[in-house]
Order: sequence, then structure tokens, then C-alpha cells
Amino acid sequence: MTLTTIRRVYAHTALQSFVEASGGLFVVGFLVRQGLSPAAALASFALILLSRFVLRAAVMPLARAQGLRNVVLMGLGIRALSFLLLPFVGGLGPVLAAYVLVSGLGSVLYWTGFHAYVSAAGDNAALGRQVSIQQATNAAVGIVAPVTGGFLLGWAGPFAGFAVIALIQLLAGLPFLGAANPAIEADTTADPAMVRRGRRLYFAEGLQTGCGVVVWNLALFVTLGQSFEHFGGALALAGLGAAAGSLIIGRLIDGGRAQHSLALAYGLGAAVLIAKAVAWQAPLPALIATALGALVTPMLATAMLSPLYAMAQRSQCTLRFNMATEGGWDLGCSTAALGAAAVLASGLGYTLPILTGLAALGTIWWGLAAWYRQPLKA
Repeated sequence: MTLTTIRRVYAHTALQSFVEASGGLFVVGFLVRQGLSPAAALASFALILLSRFVLRAAVMPLARAQGLRNVVLMGLGIRALSFLLLPFVGGLGPVLAAYVLVSGLGSVLYWTGFHAYVSAAGDNAALGRQVSIQQATNAAVGIVAPVTGGFLLGWAGPFAGFAVIALIQLLAGLPFLGAANPAIEADTTADPAMVRRGRRLYFAEGLQTGCGVVVWNLALFVTLGQSFEHFGGALALAGLGAAAGSLIIGRLIDGGRAQHSLALAYGLGAAVLIAKAVAWQAPLPALIATALGALVTPMLATAMLSPLYAMAQRSQCTLRFNMATEGGWDLGCSTAALGAAAVLASGLGYTLPILTGLAALGTIWWGLAAWYRQPLKA
């Protein structure tokens, strides 16, 4: 990745992470505030992910006709529209269905295109450092953005709040204007062995994210009295320690100590998940568990994304690799959300859905350890 390109990616990452931390993390809680039960809100989120699974086939013809960069830009534009739709959701109905479809299309174009773009342009020898800097950027922005999102939604109201977030989502495309636009060859295929390996990892990562982030954030929102301001403040407080974790893990990966990084990241990840499973019922323990989770989350993301980007590079076609594998993330995360919705609808709490993520963490740890031992074998 050239210096100019990586700077563009870092600038985009800062703006995009602001959108996610000030808007994206509030969506499930906002649906609850709009009258949906926690179970229905999680089920709606799962439908967005499942729509992405179905809509992902649209990425290839667009990428071949327009290039990877333009697919990313289209995704950003459609995601901005989805934020504008969100305040009109008043419960189950056609507006919620429209939001699910628009959000699903925008996110599948953006995330599939973005991961393929970074994979195509990345420097394999420094992927750990590059991904860790992106995660550190996410963490730094995550200190300010949640407070901003909580203020916008709590004081300015959802219409003004989500309009501002939609504008920032559009601004996140500015660093890519004039950037390289990698073309997609018509006659290439992704290596099936790499695809199988990546799909397994993505499914487990989606399941882990669903249990430890999506379900946990809803539990935290409910525990803090469904207050956008308190929820945003909790996430901002947690962001203070997150940058250090991502930088440590990236240096371990690039320094040839990948197995140490896995032990550190996933050992801590399991401990934090257990803490969340027992802490969600009271505000103070929940805040402590959130802070610990913020330290570990970028470490997990860096440990996971670095080898996935390397797999995409070795697969011969980064876009086809990401199209074939990221659907696994959607299925994993939607499985977690639907499972949690069923548990909540039965009258039980959040403990079991959160603890389910332990199986996912173990699966990822095993898969990444095998990758670093035998990186060219499936």
C-alpha cells in the first residue's frame, strides 16, 4: 500500500468509525426506544444481516463495471440514506422493512468493497501494524463519538441527530475521491482453500460479535435506563483504554510473535465475555465490563483482520474472497441475534446469549493458530 493510499484509508477510517460510534452502535437501542421489544429489535437487526447475505451478489457486477473504490462510495451513500430513514421507524411496519433493506444494501456494498480494497492495496509485511493503526484510530474516535451521538439523539432529537450522522457518513467518502480504483478481472476466481478457511473464521467472528457486542450493547442500554446520554457516556469512557490494546497486538503480529498475540487477545476476550455475562444486571459492574471490553475489542479485531487480509491477497481475487467469506459473518452475527431474541422472548436474561460467544472465541483462536503454523494449507 503506497503512503498516499494508506493515509487515505486512515482518514476514511477516522470518519467512518465516528459514524459507527455515534450512530451505528445506537441503532438497536433506538429501535427499542421507538416501541420495539428488545427481542424484536434484535430480530430486526438480524434481518438486516440476512438481507446483506442475499444482496451480496449485487457487489460483483457493480465492482466489474465501476471498480472497487466506486463500490465503496456507493455503499457510503446508501448507508447515509438509511440513517435518514431511521427516525421514521415507529415500530413494526413498512418503514422498518424499508430501513432493513436500505441498510442491508448500503452496508454490504460498503463493507465488502472496503475490505476488498484494503486487501488489494495492503502491504502483507506490515498488515498487522496497518490494521492496528486503523483499530487505534477507531478507539481514539470512540472516546468522542459516543458522547456526540448520545447528545445528538438525546437533546437534538433523532431527526437532527441522524441527519448529522448521515452527513458525516457522506464526508467519509471524501478521502477516496481521486484514489486508485482497483479493477476486477472477469476471469479470475478465489482459491477455494482460502475461501473455506476464511468463511469458517468469519462465521465464528460474526457469532462472537453478536454475543459480545450487539447483545451486550443492548443489555447495557437497558441497564442504563435506555438513556442515549448515559449509553454514549459509557462507551466514551470505555474508549480511553482501547487504543493501547490495538497497537500492542499489531506489533506482536508484525514482530513474528503471532501466537503470543492470539493467546493475549483471545484469553482476555474470554475473560471479558464471562465478566459481561455476570455484570449486565447492575450499572456499575456493567460499566466496568464495558471498559474491559473496549480494551480487548481492537486487539481481537487486529488479530483477526490481519490474517484475513493476507488470506484475501493469497486467494488471487480479493473481492471474490470477501464476497464468499463475509456472508459467514452475517450468518454468525444473525444467529447470535436471533438466538438472543428467542431467549429474551422466553423471559430469560442476557447471560446465556453472551456466554455463547465463548464457543466462537475458541473456534477463532484455533483457526488463527493453525493459520500461523501452516499459512499455505487449508
